[in-house]
Amino acid sequence: MNITQILLGSTAALLLVALILSYGSMKSGEEEDGRKHSATELMQENARLQAEITRLRTGQQLPGTVADVQKPDSMSQEKLREIEERNRLLQEQIAAEKKKREQAEAETLAMTERQSGKLNKEERRAKIIAQAMLMAQVKEVAEQDGIYVIVIDVKMRERVQIGTELAIRRGTGIIGRLTVSQVDDGGNYFADPLPGSFPGGSVDVKIGDELIVPPY
Repeated sequence: MNITQILLGSTAALLLVALILSYGSMKSGEEEDGRKHSATELMQENARLQAEITRLRTGQQLPGTVADVQKPDSMSQEKLREIEERNRLLQEQIAAEKKKREQAEAETLAMTERQSGKLNKEERRAKIIAQAMLMAQVKEVAEQDGIYVIVIDVKMRERVQIGTELAIRRGTGIIGRLTVSQVDDGGNYFADPLPGSFPGGSVDVKIGDELIVPPY
């Protein structure tokens, strides 16, 4: 083998090594470019997820503006994995916040429905009380040592007799109850306060109070 052949062989070997190194470098660069692209998309998504979490926690209707993320100058495989893990955690937080918000909305709706039902029931009761037929009216009230003498003017005698229980109506509310206890020879009706029927505990009966059949 002469010197020319040796030189040609060496040159070919060097060219092959250079080609291999060039290919490896090009492939490595392509892989990093791919990581940069993936990282940019993930970081943009992470910023959007963080804005959504803030919106859910503060009760805003729309999320805040999310600025565009700049493509990183370099991106290692380890750094990309960190960004991917961050994305996973943010998605879990989003799911948890949405669940909390749905539960809170469901509780609020249930409470509103209960309040609405209660209000409707109270309105119906007030209407029934206001429209109830007048059975009698308090004519006289006397009290001594906790003993009451109450004379009532009965309007519907056929429906009021000894033992009849009547509710005291003021406006659209009931403030207590009386029980007809006696009818004298002169046709005067007497009533006694029904213990425990007065919300404040103290008997509250006034001349002119209207008496009706107790509502349900």
